[in-house]
Amino acid sequence: MASSLMLVGCGGKKVTSMLPAPIWDQAPVLGTSELELAVLPPAMQSIGAISRASWAKGNPIPRNMNKMLPVKYITVHHDGMSPFTNTSKSAAASRLETIRRSHLRRDGGRWGDIGYHFAIDPSGRLWEGRPLTWQGAHVRARNEGNVGVVVLGNYERQPVNATQQASVLSTLQTLMNRYQVPVRRVLTHQEWAATACPGRSLQHVTSNLRNNALQQT
Repeated sequence: MASSLMLVGCGGKKVTSMLPAPIWDQAPVLGTSELELAVLPPAMQSIGAISRASWAKGNPIPRNMNKMLPVKYITVHHDGMSPFTNTSKSAAASRLETIRRSHLRRDGGRWGDIGYHFAIDPSGRLWEGRPLTWQGAHVRARNEGNVGVVVLGNYERQPVNATQQASVLSTLQTLMNRYQVPVRRVLTHQEWAATACPGRSLQHVTSNLRNNALQQT
C-alpha cells in the first residue's frame, strides 16, 4: 500500500478529461501589506483535531523541515491510494501511519514527517498531521504558508460522502477564519500543479463549497 502512494494521487499525472477547470490561471501574489496582515500559526494550535500522537509511530524530524511562515493558502488533497470507506478510528490511524512512512522514504529520506497538516477520514473525523509549526510538504515549491488538508481515500475512484463534505466545509471555514485566508486562496492540488489530485469527486465538492458555502473572507 505504501508503494502505491508513491505512484498515484498527489504525485500522479493530471487527468484533463471530466475534471473541472481551475477557477484561476495561477495563484495570486501577496503584496507587502497583505503579508504583514497574514497570520502565523501559533505552536501546537488546535482546531479540534485528533492528536498526531494518537496515531503516529514516530516523531517529526525537525532538521528535515522548515518553520511555517504566515498562513496565506489552504490546499485540499486526497491520498490517492486505494478507495477507502472504513469508518473505524483504528483503520484511519493505520492509513495515516502508512502515508507517514511512505513520505519519510521520499527524496532519499529527506522528509521530516507526513506532508499534510490535517486529514479527514470517511467518518468525518479530523486528524492532526504535521504540526502547524512546520511548513508542509504537499505542493512542490508552493509549501510556504500553505496548510495542507488531505481527505483519506481516492476520489478519482470513489465519491465524497455527506459526512466528509460537512467536515471539509467546517475545517476549511475554521482555517479560513483563524488565519484570515480569503476563499480565493483555498485551492486544490490540481490548481497548483499537473496532477489528478484531489480526484474528480473531491474537486467538484471543493469547487461547490467555494462557490456556495464558504464564507467570503
